[in-house]
Amino acid sequence: MILTRAGKVFKTTAFFLFIFFNTTAFSQNKETSSSLKKDSISVKNAEDVLRISKEFISRNEYKKAISFFKTNYNSFSENLYINWLYAYALSMNNNHKEAKKKFKKAISINSSDKNLQLDYARFLYKTGEIDKVESILSDFLDENSKDLEFLLMQANINYWKGDLKKSRKIIGKINEIYPNTNYTKNLESEIESVTATYIKTNFEYQTDSQPLDYFATHITTGEYISKYLSPELEISRYNFSPQKEGAFLLKLKNQFYFNSIKLKANIFGGLYENHSDKSDWIGGISLTKNLFKKASVKIGAAKNSLLGTIASTSINLTYKSLFSEIDYNNKWIIFHAWYDHQFFTDENEIQSMGAWILSQPIKTNKFSFQFGYSFNYTDSEEILFFFDNQGVGIYNPYFTPKEQEIHSGLFLLNYKVTKKLSIETKVNYGFIGNIRNPYPVLTATNEFEIGGLYDATFTPVEYTGSINYNFSKGFKAKIAYIDQKTFFYNRQNINFGLNFTF
Repeated sequence: MILTRAGKVFKTTAFFLFIFFNTTAFSQNKETSSSLKKDSISVKNAEDVLRISKEFISRNEYKKAISFFKTNYNSFSENLYINWLYAYALSMNNNHKEAKKKFKKAISINSSDKNLQLDYARFLYKTGEIDKVESILSDFLDENSKDLEFLLMQANINYWKGDLKKSRKIIGKINEIYPNTNYTKNLESEIESVTATYIKTNFEYQTDSQPLDYFATHITTGEYISKYLSPELEISRYNFSPQKEGAFLLKLKNQFYFNSIKLKANIFGGLYENHSDKSDWIGGISLTKNLFKKASVKIGAAKNSLLGTIASTSINLTYKSLFSEIDYNNKWIIFHAWYDHQFFTDENEIQSMGAWILSQPIKTNKFSFQFGYSFNYTDSEEILFFFDNQGVGIYNPYFTPKEQEIHSGLFLLNYKVTKKLSIETKVNYGFIGNIRNPYPVLTATNEFEIGGLYDATFTPVEYTGSINYNFSKGFKAKIAYIDQKTFFYNRQNINFGLNFTF
C-alpha cells in the first residue's frame, strides 16, 4: 500500500511538473534557425572575414556577424583574431557557452596576449565567474596598475566575496588616482548599507479555530563585520489566550563564508523557556554549498521549539531535525526542493518533503507577477490524536499528519506604487489535498479510541498580502496579513514590522 501510494504521488507530481515546464518553455520567444539567413559574401582571406564581421558588429548586427562567422570559420579556425572577434559577437548575443569556447580557443593560440586575456576577464566578469576573473587580473595586472575598469572589478569582486577590508583598500586607491570623482560612490554606499547595524522589530497577532490566540513580539539586531563574523541576536516572546500561557525564545546566530570552497555556514544557539514548564536549549548548524553558478545545496541539523497546538503552549516541547534543501534558478524559473526528518522526545518521527517551482518575475509597467506549482508530502510514524467523551478529537501535543499530500498552484503579484511604496500578494491554492484521517470507535461508556484511518480530501488555501513602505534609507515598515485554511484548522495572522539601520 505504501509503495502504491508513493507511486501515485510520484506520477501526480511528475505530471504537474511536466505541464509547468512545457508551459514555461513554449511561452518563450524563440527564433528559428531559418530566420538567420547567412550572408553569401565571398571572402579570400582572414582579413576579409575580420573586415566584414567588424562592419556587422559596428552596426550592432551580432546575429548577422555570427551567421557570417559560421559560414567561414572552418577555413580560419586557427586564426587568433577571428576566434577573438567571434567570441565577442557571441557574448554580445548572450550565447555565453559558445563564446567561452571561442575565447579558450583564441587563448590556446596565444596565451600571452594581455589584451586578449583582459577581454576574456571582461566576459567572465559579465557572466559572474569572478574567481577566474580574479586569477586573470592577478596574472596580467600589477599593484601599480591604474586601469579604472579593472580596479573597479577587483573592488566589486572582493565585496561580493565578503572581503570588505580589501575592497575598501582598492576603493581608496581609486579615489587617490581619480580624486573628486564618483566612480566608487555606488559600491561605497553598498558596503555602508551591508555593514550597518540593524534592528528589526515585529509585532504579531494570530487567531485560529482550535481555538488558540497569541500575541508575539520579535526583536532582531545584528551587524556584518567580516566574512567570519556577522553576529545576530533574536528575542521572541509569546502570550497565549485563553489559556494565559507564555513562552520566551533567545537565539544567537553567526554566519561564516569560505569563498575558496564556495561554502557558507550558519550556526545558532539559544534558550527556550515555557513559563508553565522547564527551560531547554535550542541550536543548530547548516552548511550551504554552491554546486555551480545557479545551483546550491544545503544540509543541516537543529534542535528547535515547537508551538502550534493548545497543548504545546503549556509544556516544554522541542524536537531535533535533519534537513536538506536544493535551490536552482535560470532565466526562466526558480526551483526549490526540501526534505525534513523530525525526531521527538516521545520517539515519534515525522518526515516531510516538498518542492516548488516558480517562473521568473514577468514585468509590465509597475506590475510584476509569477506563477508556479508546489508539492508537499508529510507523514508521521505515530498519530497523536485523542477523542473526548463526545467523540470529538484533537491532536495532542503536536500535529501528526498521516500521508498528507498537497498539490498547489502558486500566483504572486507585486505592484510598485511609487519608489517608496509597494504592495505584494500571494495565492497558494491547493487543487489536490489528500490525507489519512483517524476515526473514533466507542470502547466504553463515553470513551473513544482510534478505530482506524479513512481517506479524506480537502482544499488547502493560503492568501497573503503585504504593504511595504520605505520612509528613508534607514527606516522601513511592513504590514502583512495571512489567511490560511488547512485540514486541521483555519488561521488568520497579522504582523507589523519595522526595520532600522544605523
